Amino acid sequence: MAIEVEDEKARAEVIELRAESCVLDLSCNVAPDSEDEKEATMPYEGWTSAAIISWPAGCRNRVGVRIIVDGEQLFPRNAGWTALEDVTIGVTLLKKVRRNRIIKAEFKNNDIENSHWISVLVQVSTLFPVWARLL
Repeated sequence: MAIEVEDEKARAEVIELRAESCVLDLSCNVAPDSEDEKEATMPYEGWTSAAIISWPAGCRNRVGVRIIVDGEQLFPRNAGWTALEDVTIGVTLLKKVRRNRIIKAEFKNNDIENSHWISVLVQVSTLFPVWARLL
């Protein structure tokens, strides 16, 4: 009988965690010589973990991007904007974020002749990213 009680105690201590996760698409076609922004609300209490940003060939380092999470600029950390050419990068964006807070990508196109599609994808989750514990 004591064994059954211990088993019941063990079962009572098991906590089921239902992790939710999604990717917020903040991509934008930025018109010539203009600024734009795309935003989304955090769908649940949780964490931002990473972003993938892609600049197309032909933008010649003229389209700047920055990512702001709940009022704090997380990318780039040491400059106002990052503008690259024909590259896709992944960046770490670790921040605890409450539900319904704003996650925003801002864009600045200094190319006066052409619009450019800039892809920005931000990963969010209800759980702290396991890989971040290794940092």
